[in-house]
Amino acid sequence: MTDAPDYATATIPTSGCAVSPDVFSPGRHQPDDAPGKTCLADSIFVLGQNYPNPHKGETTVPFTLPTNADVRLDLLDHLGRKMASVVRKGRSAGVQNIKLNLAGLGLPAGNYIYQLQVSSRFGTYQQAKQMTIE
Repeated sequence: MTDAPDYATATIPTSGCAVSPDVFSPGRHQPDDAPGKTCLADSIFVLGQNYPNPHKGETTVPFTLPTNADVRLDLLDHLGRKMASVVRKGRSAGVQNIKLNLAGLGLPAGNYIYQLQVSSRFGTYQQAKQMTIE
């Protein structure tokens, strides 16, 4: 019987980047990276699921910003038509929420898409999720 390598203690070099170790943009340093390089994932925001969902009238859309940014939240119907839009300039890095009171829009019950666009020093990014209005 030959000695097998101990895989449980093997060290695999990584850059700490969730996207790719070869994709970098200016910003935070990763511990194993060369100075001046960071992971592109550090510059992309996270869009959460609205709550409550489904909802009647009012809902909260959570998101997390890695850096200060301007944000725009669009509500789209199933055909991609913009039904409402909220703009917030100069939002700080960290966990954020936008509360939507949709009762006054007279929207019929159904599924809608909410899309968040974030513009920061890293560029402009968009993410979208679905919500249900009862």
